[in-house]
Amino acid sequence: NSPSVEASQRKFRQDINALRAWAVISVVLYHFGAFGFSGGFLGVDIFFVFSGFLMTGIIVSGLETQKFSIFTFYFARVKRIIPALIVLCLVLLFLGWFLLAPDDYATLAKHVKDSLLFVSNETYRKESGYFDSLSHEKWLLHTWSLSVEWQFYLLLPLVLSGAWLVKKSRRWLLLVVVILLLYSLIVCINKTYSAPTKAFYLIKYRYWEMLAGGVAFFLSDYIRRVPIIYRNALFLLSLVCISVPVFFITKDSAWPGYLALIPVLGAAGFILSERNNSSFINNAIVVWAGEHSYSIYLWHWPVVVLLDYFQLLSNN
Repeated sequence: NSPSVEASQRKFRQDINALRAWAVISVVLYHFGAFGFSGGFLGVDIFFVFSGFLMTGIIVSGLETQKFSIFTFYFARVKRIIPALIVLCLVLLFLGWFLLAPDDYATLAKHVKDSLLFVSNETYRKESGYFDSLSHEKWLLHTWSLSVEWQFYLLLPLVLSGAWLVKKSRRWLLLVVVILLLYSLIVCINKTYSAPTKAFYLIKYRYWEMLAGGVAFFLSDYIRRVPIIYRNALFLLSLVCISVPVFFITKDSAWPGYLALIPVLGAAGFILSERNNSSFINNAIVVWAGEHSYSIYLWHWPVVVLLDYFQLLSNN
């Protein structure tokens, strides 16, 4: 192998891939009404954490080596997210032409536009709650999370680059991230009880989850120096936090709110423990699901809506 290939292999984290697999499996099983997965929707919160971890790592590492380019960062996100989303939208517009009434098709077209502009979280916030029965009529409802992530991708490099201009220190960047995280968390908890639909959909109340992944990036060097026995304990505790709530949280729970701290802290702890040698992490099914998680996430919800359209699936 060439040095560049070896470097890219070292950067690939099987544990994060496994976390990605668990997140998407949880969401899919929840949406298909699988028994026991009443809280599977929290897989999205797990997605947010490792997304924040990876993006923070890219930006901070680039700033420290003076090689960070906001344009390159944005272009990489475009290449990763948009082509597959366009294909999905075109397929839905084609199928919708034959399946949907004119008014419903017009609604689909609007949702396609808002999804491609990454403002669908605001659109669905205005229309109805995520857990309402009407959600099964929205073919692109799941793109709300892509919109939140995209908005985060736009803002994070600007915030970190601006902070870096003030003081070129990793500790300073960590302080900025922690302050922003605490603000978002506090307003999220408050808004979950006063306006739960806003708290669910809007980035202001969600970016703390992604910044939790950012904090994990800053702490990772320190955690590597912790004795392995403590890292193993962290790994086991994090497994409990990302798995148990899936079976006990329900759509009637106040979400995200303080309850979301459980899977978010669990996902951050899972990343920090850096366990790449567990058998279930390297399981072929887990590896495949993690590597294809974006495609699985994109296509699973329209399948749910289609089955429900033909009354082949019971609503959650």
